[in-house]
Amino acid sequence: MVAPDGPKIPSPAPARSVLFGLPPAGRRFPGAARAAVAFGAPALLAVALGHEQQGLMAATGALAVIFGEGQVYRRRWRVIGAAAVALAVSAFAGGLAGELIEGRIAGGGSQWWQLVLVVLMTAVAVAGTFVNSALRLGPPGGFFFVLAAGVGALITGHGVPPDEVALWTAIGGISALLAGISAALTRDSAPEQRAVAVAVAAVHDFAALDPGIDRTDARYATAMKVQTAWALLDDARRPPNDRAVEELTGAQRSFAAALHRGDTGDDESDLLFDTGRPAPTPRPALRYRLLRSVSPDSHAAVSANRIAIAALLAGGLTVALDLGRPDWAVLTVTVLLHQGPDRMRGTYRGVHRIGGTALGLVLFAGLYALEPRAWVLVLVLMALQFAIETFVARNYGLAVVFITPLALLMGGGGHYGDIFPVIRDRLTESVIGVVIGLAVLWSIDRRAHRRVLLRNDQRVLEVVARILRLLSLPPVQRPDAAGARRELEFELMGSTLGAIDAAHNEPEWARAHWTRHQRIRRLGHEVLAADLSAGTRVDPDRLSGWSRSLAELA
Repeated sequence: MVAPDGPKIPSPAPARSVLFGLPPAGRRFPGAARAAVAFGAPALLAVALGHEQQGLMAATGALAVIFGEGQVYRRRWRVIGAAAVALAVSAFAGGLAGELIEGRIAGGGSQWWQLVLVVLMTAVAVAGTFVNSALRLGPPGGFFFVLAAGVGALITGHGVPPDEVALWTAIGGISALLAGISAALTRDSAPEQRAVAVAVAAVHDFAALDPGIDRTDARYATAMKVQTAWALLDDARRPPNDRAVEELTGAQRSFAAALHRGDTGDDESDLLFDTGRPAPTPRPALRYRLLRSVSPDSHAAVSANRIAIAALLAGGLTVALDLGRPDWAVLTVTVLLHQGPDRMRGTYRGVHRIGGTALGLVLFAGLYALEPRAWVLVLVLMALQFAIETFVARNYGLAVVFITPLALLMGGGGHYGDIFPVIRDRLTESVIGVVIGLAVLWSIDRRAHRRVLLRNDQRVLEVVARILRLLSLPPVQRPDAAGARRELEFELMGSTLGAIDAAHNEPEWARAHWTRHQRIRRLGHEVLAADLSAGTRVDPDRLSGWSRSLAELA
């Protein structure tokens, strides 16, 4: 969306392409195969030992393998391990809640005891969303931890003690770890090499665009791919003379040149590193990333607050209507809102959720009629998991078609009965979750995107001010500013993400603030491009100019 007399700002992707498109997402088959094997191997073992219910929990723990996809090999085992522990803890907590609820209702208590599970799953959703957003971990987010808590409660209701729920979930996590690191033993190209190839291709496509057309959205998408490739190269500890590093450096220069060729005077070239700028730095420490988000104006806090409100409302309403599965409504809310303040993105997710659930219930009905049990059920779940991993990065609605029967078959624990109430109630719970989720997204804290962008821009200025104070010291007394440089780069990326959300949610307001936002980003990138190492002399005129710009923008 571009105003004739205003700067160019990012616009949401067309609804048709988001809802019905199947964009390329690289080679998905190896990762999908690993996910299916990790999912099925411990479940088949459990079935062979006569523990069908426990096998479903092992499959839940195996979901940890999804968190490792796309991570470099030297870091993948830590990511999968952390996810496996979190899944086991979530499943154990869900098991305890399920045992309590089952005991109380069996003793004559009301269905309102199910609110215990609603509160627990809401807490897991809030914590998972906050941490994922604060650390900028990306997909799949906190959804699977919420799912683990719900499945843990359901399996406990079928007679499996909470400690066994946790044990078998952990066994599934071990399977995920083995499957995830197995990729390093194959001839499959390393994740960082694939990321570089994707970035180089994106730069090539961007450079081929006519400079006379609006390239704003393509520019942002290309910049993100280059940034991702640099982050993975750093995670893999690739040296400066590595071929992949040199290839990405060349792509970075080509991108900068392409930006200059189409420069329209609105600072478009400052959105990625200009020629000669150092490669992106490693991410700041985990503690820094978490503490900076402890603010009501952070992306993480806004996302978590909305999920808390919507999950409690949706879960509470399903309990009041005695639909039997409040966890389904909480899961729906989590899917809609975990990505943050971007209302258009959340709305697309809501449409995907309803449409995918409706089609998924049709698939579920066909599978349910076959009443698969034991190893047949495990093989069906493996096939569904393979399909989910194949499509989730390309079209979420299509992935939901397979997520729906997967979650329902796992939650059913191999027990079958009248299918009509199941389909009716799950669809009703999905509608409740989507309606409440969208209502919260569009009505609660409607201007949160403003605060998020203004705060992120202010944090850029604060880090720039700290760096300028360091640079004003005599070279022999100045410490290395590497830590501050990492923080500045992180804040600049946050500024970009906040600007995209604001542009999607409220274009006119974003356009009115765009010039200041761009000036802040240009100042941040100029400081970031300087040599900040200890003992290096900085040109006094440049330092003075940066200080004047900082004073004007503060």
